[in-house]
Amino acid sequence: MSKQWKFTHAQKTLEALLDEATVDAYGDEEQFTGVVITLDENLPFPFTAQIVGETVEVIGIDENASSLSRGIVARVRRDNKEFRVGLAELSVPHKIEINKYWEMYQYWLGGF
Repeated sequence: MSKQWKFTHAQKTLEALLDEATVDAYGDEEQFTGVVITLDENLPFPFTAQIVGETVEVIGIDENASSLSRGIVARVRRDNKEFRVGLAELSVPHKIEINKYWEMYQYWLGGF
């Protein structure tokens, strides 16, 4: 039995975005870096999200803190303080969930 498609964008679209993000990338590290940079350049920062029940403002991606072992790290702000959290740990509003780059990220996380 096949899984139900959970994204608003077509698989072909998400694969094309991933291909664009990882063009000329050799190996897992370079592909990871391509995805990180693509998200940092294309997600509509700032946006609000939730983490452990608290509302935060997501202000960007921390490319230096992100790694294959740690995952993609987001820069968030709460009460005028900046924190680093795993991007995958954020609960985002619907308008971000359906953003094609957020969907590309979710598709990539799921291993296609």
